[in-house]
Amino acid sequence: MHCPPTFLPVLAALAALAGPVLGQADPLRYDLSPGARRIFERSTRTEVQVRAEGKTSRRVTELSARRQVLVVETKDNPPKMRLVTLEAPSGEHLVAYEEDGEDRLAEVPKARRLRPTPPLLAAHWRDPTGRPVEAPPTPKQPTQAIDRAVAELRYLPMEAVGPETPLKREVDLEIARLGITTRRVEAEKPLETPAVVLLTTARLTFTGDRADRLTVKRLEARSAWAADGSGLLSQRGTLVLDEKAGQTTQHVTRTWEESLQETDRLKPAALEKVKEDLQILEQAMADAREDRLDEAIDTLQAWMKANPEGGWTPAVRSLHAALTQRRLLTQPIKPARLRLMLRDLQSGRDHAGASGDRERAARIEAALRQIVGVNAEQVFADAKDPDPILRDLATFALAFLADAKATKRLRALSDDPSAQVRGTALIGLAVRGDSIDRDLLIGHLGDKEPRVCGAAALLARQTYKRGGEGVQAILPPLLAALSAEEPWTRTNAALAIATLAPKGSVPAVCALVEAHQEESEERLQRRYRAALKQLTGVEADDIGPYRKWLKKQGSAKG
Repeated sequence: MHCPPTFLPVLAALAALAGPVLGQADPLRYDLSPGARRIFERSTRTEVQVRAEGKTSRRVTELSARRQVLVVETKDNPPKMRLVTLEAPSGEHLVAYEEDGEDRLAEVPKARRLRPTPPLLAAHWRDPTGRPVEAPPTPKQPTQAIDRAVAELRYLPMEAVGPETPLKREVDLEIARLGITTRRVEAEKPLETPAVVLLTTARLTFTGDRADRLTVKRLEARSAWAADGSGLLSQRGTLVLDEKAGQTTQHVTRTWEESLQETDRLKPAALEKVKEDLQILEQAMADAREDRLDEAIDTLQAWMKANPEGGWTPAVRSLHAALTQRRLLTQPIKPARLRLMLRDLQSGRDHAGASGDRERAARIEAALRQIVGVNAEQVFADAKDPDPILRDLATFALAFLADAKATKRLRALSDDPSAQVRGTALIGLAVRGDSIDRDLLIGHLGDKEPRVCGAAALLARQTYKRGGEGVQAILPPLLAALSAEEPWTRTNAALAIATLAPKGSVPAVCALVEAHQEESEERLQRRYRAALKQLTGVEADDIGPYRKWLKKQGSAKG
């Protein structure tokens, strides 16, 4: 959660620096000079409990980060300071996972217990209380309102605060009302550095239909500020939130702790270098805001080349990657680059499908839809290219294009001279859920190329239903496909038969039993038995019971 800065909006900082000048009746204010740098350690723990349809789950994650805050320059009339914040998270770790009270963490692969979190770089102007000089945007979503409320806990009070005179204020967030109370309290333990300790509590109430769905039960922070005006010494905060959606309820508890670890001051030459770098990066972001993405990307690329080992380099590299992705997803790219990207995405999707990683496959398909949509003109052109390799790649891309012309083109490509292209076109139609003429489908099921036959079986399974019109006509070629040379073709044929053949179909069961007998791959034998179970209702780990089932059908017929 963070307050959006005025610089690097893609990579908003999670927190802001603050510090008081103490006095009996004077309000707390910053007292910092250019070059001052402070380094903090921050840890966040989030526990999410979900109840849905009588089932419960509990998930706990922990995130630690190192935060550097540098004062670049200050100005008077009105007084303000320019801060650069660099946040370097270690990644979000899943440390607990339960279902219905049972520990299931061991079932989550270790590689999936860590969610990488990119470094964040931000620069912004702040007033003497730590608030942004430019008014932050009005929240549009509940998460933005919560972020804004958490950010308000980090600002210094506008007026003096005493133990007996708490300060109260209201903030209108349009979609929510925020009431904040700040009071001065005693330190829980002796502090090494003279400080003022403030306890700030917030009351966040959503309006409209969100009021019944979202309830912030607790939001508070205890902060210690250095007496010399140099800034925050430590903060500990808690957020408790309940959310309802139909029959599902979610209870979120987030706690965070932050403490000052180091302080130093940049030398004049180093500070001048920071100002120069900041000017370059701000120009890149100005270009990005105006959709001059090529210029922004080139500027960041040149900066990284000149600063390969700089402290900001990881964050700038992350920003460069984000802008590059935005460029790829929003603006047409050169044909050679497009083809290379499509090939990589095709390989990634195939690998995700083979490994059963549905989440990754879904992410890749979402990216494909965006990229193909932006580059549709080039995709259609490549689909007519004399080179069958380019046609095949374009055919793959057409499966993810939300355009009726894509279906028409895929149907035409299903009759392409290249077997590879024909197969890809049929798979693309299956992905889209688009059918083809029944007689054409039967012809593809009888194609001598196993890839085309298997793709046709996949298309049949996606576009026909058991007992539907025309199903009986496509069953014979599906049964014949069980003897194909390619395992992939046999697999798709078995899946289609299980889905489309009538329950209790003797010819289908007979064909599957014979295929099982001839099959050398145990994986496919299991697939055949699964199909036999669907058709006969018999559950068995070997083929014997299905042979008996066939004999009974023959006896009954006799």
